[in-house]
Amino acid sequence: MSDEDLDIDNVLVLEEVNTELALAVWEPTGDAGIDAALAELTRLEDLPSGDRVAVYESVHRQLHQRLADLSTGP
Repeated sequence: MSDEDLDIDNVLVLEEVNTELALAVWEPTGDAGIDAALAELTRLEDLPSGDRVAVYESVHRQLHQRLADLSTGP
């Protein structure tokens, strides 16, 4: 979607977020590699927004590697 396609009248802007209403986004999977990668996401809350990209990239890399491992067999 380009900026020209964006209808500003249909954009929702959250003024305030109530973190008490936030739900956990994952439960343990039983796969140690996946669970370790997802556990890294819990660090995000304590980081400034500029430092969060590195965590997302690390989690993505770990999950991608785990999928590659699964596709090549045991």
